Amino acid sequence: MEGECIAMNMDSVDYYEKNAEAFVASTINVDVSMLYEEFETYLEPGCRIMDLGCGSGRDSKYFAEKGYTVTAIDPSPAMCRQTKEIAGVPTYTMKAEELQFENEYDAVWACASLLHVSRDNQVVVLQKICRALRQDGVLYCSWKYGIQSRQENGRYFTDLEEKELNHILQDVPALKMIKNWVTTDVRADRPQQKWLNVLLRKISI
Repeated sequence: MEGECIAMNMDSVDYYEKNAEAFVASTINVDVSMLYEEFETYLEPGCRIMDLGCGSGRDSKYFAEKGYTVTAIDPSPAMCRQTKEIAGVPTYTMKAEELQFENEYDAVWACASLLHVSRDNQVVVLQKICRALRQDGVLYCSWKYGIQSRQENGRYFTDLEEKELNHILQDVPALKMIKNWVTTDVRADRPQQKWLNVLLRKISI
């Protein structure tokens, strides 16, 4: 699940540029079907989805093949090329902090991507995602479970737990919590890694 990644500092972007092939190999076949099922519970057939932090293109491909209209976004040119090749969807090289969409998407999928956004920018990015969503639109996002901000092997990570997430969401009142839950990493070599998964809906305020 790690790595459908987005909105990073330049060191993190550089990591994905230098390690694109290995990253794709390690994530392209990861089974996140349980997350898809949770997300799709709130989707209508053919709705417009932004895959924010498209990474290997795994998720964009899945959603496009299910008949959704998908736009893929990632700050790494290498990741965008990969997604365009395997998913064949419109793909844009862009950080989450640069989003300028207004009421364009029925749903945003940000799987293991906002964890590369700095702590100070979490509110700003969620506000931009909220603006990009249509009324009643749904956001799925996930972070590694914890309280740290850290650099690890050339990448920046923001870990979150429920308490801090709730505090952040106080500044994005148009995003209402549907549910949050904690999962264990599905990769066999990372059984100790936990993830905070979140579903939010855009409401009128």
